[in-house]
Parts: sequence; structure tokens; C-alpha cells
Amino acid sequence: MGSPFSLQNTITSGIVSSVQRGSKELGLSNSNMEYIQTDATIDDGEVIGINTMKVTAGISFAIPSDRVRLFLEKAAKRKSTWFHKDEQRYIGVIMLTLTQRIIAELRLRDSSFPDVTHGILIHRVIKGSPAYRAGMQAGDIVLEINGAKVNTSEEIYQAVHSSDKITMQVQRGQETLRLHITPEEGHPSEDGYLILYLRVEKGQNRFI
Repeated sequence: MGSPFSLQNTITSGIVSSVQRGSKELGLSNSNMEYIQTDATIDDGEVIGINTMKVTAGISFAIPSDRVRLFLEKAAKRKSTWFHKDEQRYIGVIMLTLTQRIIAELRLRDSSFPDVTHGILIHRVIKGSPAYRAGMQAGDIVLEINGAKVNTSEEIYQAVHSSDKITMQVQRGQETLRLHITPEEGHPSEDGYLILYLRVEKGQNRFI
């Protein structure tokens, strides 16, 4: 029981620890979503939400099932618009900005976590995407993009949408790598992923 990442009234005992976790509390100023905070194992039964991200062991966030249902209903109506118009550039990753608080928490839970002071944690790489083909892996930490230090995921987002080719300096364990990625035009949601956005303090979890 405590307040991890400054989120008050949190209990992590295998239960839903909070409902109606407001977007503003998570730092999402442009959203009115209310999240379910949970570390519970989901077994057979009715769907109450879809986990969007596990920040560390025992702390995760889920979007309520009623909001997912509304999303799917709207998506069905807008399918022709999504898949035939409004293409966007993407590289195919889900990422999280590493704040000092999150870095400290990750080090407490994993002594092998890289010794970094900033960066973007790659939470997932979509199979077959430009990032996947370039060799990016889940757990990589992006430190630089096109030679410039990276502090927020917004900087990667802007680079993807403004550069034909991007070079990332990545920390993978104790190894530093350079990956060259060519963003593509397309529909990164076609593979069935529900693209969700979550900000923890100033750390963004977003798909690009």
C-alpha cells in the first residue's frame, strides 16, 4: 500500500487497486479517459478492461471495457476512412519516456537495468515493422536520434514524421548500438493492435 509514481491510494495485492483513475492524475491533459489501475492476474471471466502497459512488476494500467466497446463501435463505422485515407508515417514501436522516478523504480526491481539518466524505453516492437527489420528489440533504450539527445517520446514522434531516415543510438544491456530505420507510410493498426496512449507523470507510452 502506498503511492508509486505519486499516484495516491494505490494497493498492490493482486486486486484492482483503483477505479476511475483520472487522466489528469496521469498527466494526460488532452483526454477525459478514466483508467482502472490493477496488478491483478486476469483469469477466465468477464472482460473488465484491457491492460495498456506494465510499467514495472506490480504496477499496470487498463482501459475499462465499456470504453473499448465504444472504440470498436466507432472503429467499425470509420473503417473505410482509416484504411483508405489518413495514412501516417510509423516505425512500429510502443514506447515509454523514462523519468528519473521511473528509472529509480526500475533499478530497484531489476539490478541489471542499464545505467542511464534519460531515454525512451521500447516496450514493444511490432513484428514486420520498420523498427523490427532494423533490429530494434523490446527493452532497448533510445538515447539519441539523428545525433540529438532524446528526453521525451514526442521527440521521436517528430523525427519519424519529419525525417526520411532516422538513426537511433540505443542502449541494450551494457551494449550501445546504432540502428538505422526508414519510417513507412501506412496503417500501423491494421494488425489488430488497439493503439492506446498513456502518460505516467511526464512519461508517454505511445505507438508510432
